[in-house]
Amino acid sequence: MTRFLANSEWFGDLGTASLRLLPAEIAHDIGLKLLASKHRRHFVPSVDLSSFSQMSMNVPGIGELHHPIGLAAGFDKNAMAPSGFRSLGLSFLEVGTVTPRPQPGNPKPRMFRYPEQKAIINRMGFNSDGSDKVERQLKNLHWMHSDAPLGVNVGKNKDTTESNAIDDFNRGIEVFHELAKYIVINISSPNTSGLRNLANREFIEALARHNKSLLHKIWFKLDPDMEKQHFQDLIESIGDAGFQGLILSNTHKVSWPEAGGQSGHPIQGLSNRALELAWEVHRGELPTIASGGILSGIDILEKVRRGADAVQIYSALVYRGPFAVLKLLRELEAEMSLQKIAFLSDAKGSYYL
Repeated sequence: MTRFLANSEWFGDLGTASLRLLPAEIAHDIGLKLLASKHRRHFVPSVDLSSFSQMSMNVPGIGELHHPIGLAAGFDKNAMAPSGFRSLGLSFLEVGTVTPRPQPGNPKPRMFRYPEQKAIINRMGFNSDGSDKVERQLKNLHWMHSDAPLGVNVGKNKDTTESNAIDDFNRGIEVFHELAKYIVINISSPNTSGLRNLANREFIEALARHNKSLLHKIWFKLDPDMEKQHFQDLIESIGDAGFQGLILSNTHKVSWPEAGGQSGHPIQGLSNRALELAWEVHRGELPTIASGGILSGIDILEKVRRGADAVQIYSALVYRGPFAVLKLLRELEAEMSLQKIAFLSDAKGSYYL
């Protein structure tokens, strides 16, 4: 079995390297179609991760996870391949961002890889099949959240004004709250004009008033570029309103070498800063999922030490291939052993001790 797995990992790395010879979005689409294929088992064998039981994490509002690694939003925008991603060993998944009405997103090219930095820049612009089609897709899946909780990330359409944006988010919550384990409000992408302007107390409170019975299912994904006081005021508003939790953080807005949102290794520090600033406010009382710059097992441990209940990956799948989860868990296990950490949950918040 070990020899088979080693060969499988080698082929997985070779396949990933081959895809990276193609333009970024074309490679992404091919990978997504392969994961959505009924024949994916021929090239993505399932991996047994039961030996990593010491890494289970209980995430309020989501449940007990076998390990902390989930899929970040943006990889499977239209819920094409949740079963394929689950076969990669991810413990929970997030699809989207889904907009109420279909829209094509920004003109191509709009996704760029920077391998020397282990970075990606995208300006996709919420390309989405729309909530009706994604709703049908999820209904057809008959998804079992007990196997891998699935969340839906929702946003606004490009042509929806800021004053009417709350209607788009209310629509997303209304459509998906029964199908999804959790809902994520995306007010942090840098690629939709005016979206980040919604990151204010008035919007938070208005959304809470309209969705009083569903606050326990709603999370907010925030950007890492806010000034400290604004960011911490927003964290306080989300907690005071009774929402379930935070996802920290979205991409970092850049203008060079391409305009868009940067993810991967370069934003690791910004993402860690967001976790630290949030902890100063909520002191562990607001569940938090970390995203941004997670490419090794040590990166995961550092997120948990800064208060994360779980993490989400995106760039790691691009640069470390279909066995990324297994590789990350092996590295995390080795680091925990060196630091004499028996259970990953014991490390939560230890950065502040």
